[in-house]
Amino acid sequence: PLYYQLETILRKKITAGDFSAEVPLPSEDALAVKYEVSRITVRQALSSLEQDGLVIRQRGKGTFVSENTNTLDLPRFSGSIEDLILMGKRTETKVIESAWIDPPDIIRERLRIKDGQVLRIEKIRHIEGDPFSHVFNYLPPELGSILPMDLVKSKPMLMILEDELGVRANEAEQTVEATIADAADASLLDIRVGDPLLKAERTVYDVKGNPVEYVSVVYRADKYAFTMKLKRKRTDKSAGWGAV
Repeated sequence: PLYYQLETILRKKITAGDFSAEVPLPSEDALAVKYEVSRITVRQALSSLEQDGLVIRQRGKGTFVSENTNTLDLPRFSGSIEDLILMGKRTETKVIESAWIDPPDIIRERLRIKDGQVLRIEKIRHIEGDPFSHVFNYLPPELGSILPMDLVKSKPMLMILEDELGVRANEAEQTVEATIADAADASLLDIRVGDPLLKAERTVYDVKGNPVEYVSVVYRADKYAFTMKLKRKRTDKSAGWGAV
């Protein structure tokens, strides 16, 4: 529904700190014009935000962000292994399940495993008390069989691999795409079905180029940001833009 789309947009702006508690939000008319919706749609969106305690509506003065609203310092991944480790340190982990499974072909391919099972660990990560990612870690048998499971709740996987197993992550290949929450993700991440998510699929390699971990994770779009740095790439014959 349109009111839900507008509510999601405003909710993200509020939690990101785009609005001040001292200055009213744009008027209903202004929001209706900006987002090309009716005033009724705007009122529905604001009412929902008010019920959640994010805004306070004052007759004759306007709508203000609640002073009790905590803005979020979003975890940001900008393209380094260190970013992944630091993000892991900032969050709290709840392990839902760990099990040995027969992996699908895509995971066999990424981990270069022809036969046998892999260790799959399902987790929910929290930041500031709220769930923000639903994670599946897949480890090859030679690492999964010696993984100290008691540390998974308290330590990022990459740190466990390095500190406990002597495996240093050197690089990773990752794809990121937009998706929406299904019923399972909505329940685990405390959001609604259809809320926006960022989905990442990542293969981590050691210094010898061997895959040591495959990760499939979805992040709440209001609590996670992915940034890229672009710079000009020049050659003798042409010039173009490249992602770093």
